[in-house]
Amino acid sequence: MLPLNTAMKRRKPVDADVLKQRLDTLVATFDLSTIEPDPLQLVLRYDDPLDQEIAGITAAAFAYGRADIIVANIGAVLSKMTPSPYRYLSSFNAREATRRFAHFAHRFHKTPDLVAFFSAIARAIREHGSLGALFEKCYDPNDSDIAPSLARFVESLRVEGIEYLLTSPNDGSACKRMNLFLRWMIRRTSPDLGLWTFADPAKLVMPLDTHVHRIATFLGLNDRKSADWKTARALTDALARFDPADPVRYDFALCRLGILDLCSRRRRKENCDVCLLRDACRFPVLQISDP
Repeated sequence: MLPLNTAMKRRKPVDADVLKQRLDTLVATFDLSTIEPDPLQLVLRYDDPLDQEIAGITAAAFAYGRADIIVANIGAVLSKMTPSPYRYLSSFNAREATRRFAHFAHRFHKTPDLVAFFSAIARAIREHGSLGALFEKCYDPNDSDIAPSLARFVESLRVEGIEYLLTSPNDGSACKRMNLFLRWMIRRTSPDLGLWTFADPAKLVMPLDTHVHRIATFLGLNDRKSADWKTARALTDALARFDPADPVRYDFALCRLGILDLCSRRRRKENCDVCLLRDACRFPVLQISDP
């Protein structure tokens, strides 16, 4: 039991220039050699941009739960989409897909959900040729950020029953998984693919998951408790102070800290003492006052 004169205090925030230096160092540390486990590794299995789009939206839509389980479950799905994900959906048949993916299960989603999701993507391919072509029609460079374009894109794909898989900013959701998909498609540098060059990376919004939300709070970049669209937008604005042209470039590295269990809800000396962000972190520390 802690003494009565023990309190939890946060360190004072560091200078913005110091925090930027630490974040830039973190980004340089985490590269493709540290990608496993991450849904993006499923997308990088493919060389054809059309296949990368399909693998990307599939991996992102089901990217909830533990990363290693996502990679295993969705990796198994993609491996069955022969001869390639894009070509498979180009001639998609829902009845055949129900048989092919009869044993699919990922958390609370089962075969009918996967088939409905693929039916929606297959319809987009028939009508627009590719997901990239559809998003380009939804994209308006005059929008202040990616939210209206994403909302239009999701609205064009959604059918009843798959709303959870295809989230929209109009719902108030943080849209972590759809923002993750857009990060993969739009950002120009590794580990992302930069396929959709018509879209501006500066308009992207941070894919806000529990790891990023927690670590951003430790760094003094977030003071909101709810992980919703407003929080994702505010965090993106905070990071844009460091890189206005590409604010979400910090996402991969920050998320790796959480996925690899290098930064947890509880202070662990063996991790904290060697963390690149240790002098910028505002994790509550024990302070024992004089009696």
